[in-house]
Amino acid sequence: MSVPAPIGLKALFKEVLSTKSGKLSLIILIFIASLAIAVPVHAGPEVIRKWNDPTAWEDYPTCAAPEWVDIFLGIRSCRNTYIGQEDFFKYSKPIGGGIYKLIILSAKISYDYDTFPNIWDGFRISIEINTTQSMFIEIRWVRPDERVVVLWSEVVYGSSPVTLLATDWDIRDATSAFIYNATGIYIEREKTFPQIALFAKVGPNMNDPDRAEVLRGTYKLIISAVVYGEGDIEASFLIYGRVFGLAGTDNLRRDIIIGILWGAPIALAFGLSAALILSFVHALFGIIAGWFGGRIDAFIQRLTEVLMIIPILPILILISYVWTTIYLKTMPIWMVIVILIALSPVGGATLTVRSLTLQIKEEQYILATIACGAGSSRVIFKHILPRVIPYMIVSIVSAVPGYIFLEAALSILGLGDPTLPTWGKILSDAYNAKALYVGWWWWILIPAFFIVITAFAFALLGYALDKIVNPRLREL
Repeated sequence: MSVPAPIGLKALFKEVLSTKSGKLSLIILIFIASLAIAVPVHAGPEVIRKWNDPTAWEDYPTCAAPEWVDIFLGIRSCRNTYIGQEDFFKYSKPIGGGIYKLIILSAKISYDYDTFPNIWDGFRISIEINTTQSMFIEIRWVRPDERVVVLWSEVVYGSSPVTLLATDWDIRDATSAFIYNATGIYIEREKTFPQIALFAKVGPNMNDPDRAEVLRGTYKLIISAVVYGEGDIEASFLIYGRVFGLAGTDNLRRDIIIGILWGAPIALAFGLSAALILSFVHALFGIIAGWFGGRIDAFIQRLTEVLMIIPILPILILISYVWTTIYLKTMPIWMVIVILIALSPVGGATLTVRSLTLQIKEEQYILATIACGAGSSRVIFKHILPRVIPYMIVSIVSAVPGYIFLEAALSILGLGDPTLPTWGKILSDAYNAKALYVGWWWWILIPAFFIVITAFAFALLGYALDKIVNPRLREL
């Protein structure tokens, strides 16, 4: 004995909630949908516009792991530490009989981390200069062990800003001299790591990223300036962390969590749009085949059999390359849906709906409708289509994972929209940067996890719906 399928979306929803797979799929989908809703709050349109702008991410560390990895490692990794202009203590006084002016900026940095700063960036010192004369500037780094390192000293002219990075040659020269004075070991400046040695305990391994020991405590950054006449300076200091945010950063310093958030609505929109449109087209051709029969039915069946064996992905790749060659830009994501409709107007759902239509059109109320003079279009759209909607829902839900994987595959192959940070595009960037070999696992696993879990949720939902609407699976 079979149980009739529920009629109406409300009854269908109640049936889904009565199954374990349905409950789990809805929980996952609610979580993914919440990511899409969080986009305007955490990363609005202005963020997406600067996604490919390197200057917009200068304050972010390069290839930093997510902050939650510290829970598993049992350590406290270095995080971004910013010392702004308001955090510096400023002191100034006239010297040289009032002809010159001495300005001193001093800031304290409490460093209690178990790891060194980001190996790729280290730190950045930014100085804003306001003078029409020449100015002598000296930057000193005072360590907790009271050792003083003169990082930079120079005479500057005019008001051009000064930006010093840990990788600059001047900082490397100062670090090399400091290591030699502290240990007697000479290291060429090309081989120095200021982001390690300046924060390490003095010893023969203080320049070795793998064996150096962190010197915890309070550091001081002192910037002295002597200017002729009137003038002023402001400064800021940034230590780049080894961990950052919930999903880490990539090699262009971009916050991956922003790409994850933006990837959610894009994946859902593309997957659902493609599944809805194609499932409706497939169902419509199935109804037409079952309703009219004859040559129309035979033609649609043969067309379905032919198109079902044609591989879609290779053809999409070929069309994308041709599009890029002709228009000199990547094919937009909406064009992929248009091509999918053109390549597969019929599919497996077409044959299923055709068989359902053959049964429905023989029912008494359909015959009565025809006897009252209703035309084919009225019968198809008003009476047959509503009857096959529950089965179309199963087809739609089951097709979404395939289209999500399709978009990801095109992006990984470099054929996706480069302006959108989709999950597939993030994986493509990670592949091009050889993240798997370097050890930047978060750049790969996190977007891949969201692709898999989203597809898994729709697969579970499709399984739950199939058990509800498929009479053969509803046997008691």
